[in-house]
Amino acid sequence: MPLRQWKEVQEMLRSRIISGRSALALLISGVSGWLCYTAFPPLAWSEAAWIAWVPLWLVCLRASVRDGFWRGFVAGAVFWLGTLFWLTEVTWAGWLMLSAYCALYMGAFGSLLAWCCRYWGYTRFRGRLGLMLGMPIVWAGLEFMRSTLLTGFAWNPLGNSQADKIALLQIVAWTGVYGLSALIILVNGAIALTLQRYLADGLRGRRPWHPELMVAFSVLLLVYLAGVQRLQADQALSTTPLRVALIQPNIPQYQKWTPEFVDSIYAQLEQLTTWAIQSGEPDLVVWPETAVPDYVRYSDRCFALVRDLTALGAPILVGTMDIEWVDEGVPRFYNSALLFDQEGRLIDQYDKQHLVMFGEYVPLDRFLPFLTAMTPIEASFDAGEGTTIFRVPERGDPFAVLICFEDTVARLSRQAVRKGARLLINQTNVAWFRERAAAAQHELHSRLRAAENGVPVARAANTGVSSGIDRVGRLQDILLGADGTHFVAGFQTTTLHIPPADMPLTFYTRHGDVFGWVALAFTFALAGAVVHQIRQSNRRERTGDDL
Repeated sequence: MPLRQWKEVQEMLRSRIISGRSALALLISGVSGWLCYTAFPPLAWSEAAWIAWVPLWLVCLRASVRDGFWRGFVAGAVFWLGTLFWLTEVTWAGWLMLSAYCALYMGAFGSLLAWCCRYWGYTRFRGRLGLMLGMPIVWAGLEFMRSTLLTGFAWNPLGNSQADKIALLQIVAWTGVYGLSALIILVNGAIALTLQRYLADGLRGRRPWHPELMVAFSVLLLVYLAGVQRLQADQALSTTPLRVALIQPNIPQYQKWTPEFVDSIYAQLEQLTTWAIQSGEPDLVVWPETAVPDYVRYSDRCFALVRDLTALGAPILVGTMDIEWVDEGVPRFYNSALLFDQEGRLIDQYDKQHLVMFGEYVPLDRFLPFLTAMTPIEASFDAGEGTTIFRVPERGDPFAVLICFEDTVARLSRQAVRKGARLLINQTNVAWFRERAAAAQHELHSRLRAAENGVPVARAANTGVSSGIDRVGRLQDILLGADGTHFVAGFQTTTLHIPPADMPLTFYTRHGDVFGWVALAFTFALAGAVVHQIRQSNRRERTGDDL
């Protein structure tokens, strides 16, 4: 192809990609969502996150605010429909609605990106620098908003995709996961703006230098070096080893509350726990969420099983439903964790605080009972009133429990550590979603909670992932079958190193989501400026029509 024709083709592509005045822009936006999807389980190509949002940046450079929204929404829809596909095991309608809801936040990001590109400019370095620094904060603000609005949905923040990058992960000890998400968007923006300059200047024979990449990689290097320093400081901290046996019975959800499977469930728990205690001599045994097919405090059979197993020499943390009766015999149901010592005595109890809407409770079910028919639950649970600080019998090591998706709610982990917990235990059951990516995606959140607060995390899951995580977020032990799958029956004994009561608390533990709140305030201020400018433009247009 002659050089002139090749340049014409390049110019056409540049015009179509940057201007985005065709359906191609939506297709390119979808590529961003797909690339981001690949960064999370089941594929877990974490490096893809660092380039995933480059296509969206490019198609929003010359887009209108409205077009920017739809391009961001399409990218978000592709991402969320893919990463939440496991939800179809329970509800197709819920999968579509939740994916659309989450995609709205990415649509908002696309709108603000398009507006800033138009009014800050991207042809000069000052404008590009503003985009590079401002848009990561916007992303963090929107992610924080999604995680806290109403009851919040904190699933799969962008930073979770980098849980295996241990040095970079340490930034969350200051900023929470939102700082790591912002770092990823910063690098994406730098790459996108550099490509834009090549499309604009490279065609004219110029060789642009790359200040955007220099800025982004300088920040990336500083974060990496700070992470390495924190890892070195962690090695110098005096800790106490604690052996924890994690029991994974691998009971399918359809069996858990079916009478004909009760005997096999009890037999599975008894066998696995006996093996774990006799082979590993653990200091603590942990059963997963609602492991027993009964209310342990009111079932003679269940209580007898726990008593007999604790007599083997290890206390057991039991995941169970609990019930109490209030005035006029009205029952209140709880999703609970009960700790029994070596003599089978109930030491302490925790009732789950953060319930899953339509999974553990139905809002307004007393007034709109038909809503219950749309969910897999028969009655709503009640929320617990606060964090319980357990202590390992005969040792005194303080720990707190996070039940099911509570490890996605960062403030609960932070509150527990501030109250004195030096170990977090996640009891969970993702059997609802069978052998889908939900289990692996869920496990990433526990790694973030460990790194944010500087305490180890133990996870006992009914169907996977059962694992031990050290205090910097590094995966230490994990239960796998012979074929490498998480979805097996078995137990995993892990030795976790418990920091002392007077350990230095991380900035995040002491101060919480300062970065998240600042990012949210910046995002609202920017959104307000956009709305104000649009209103002024509409007013000028109406005035011109009148004249």
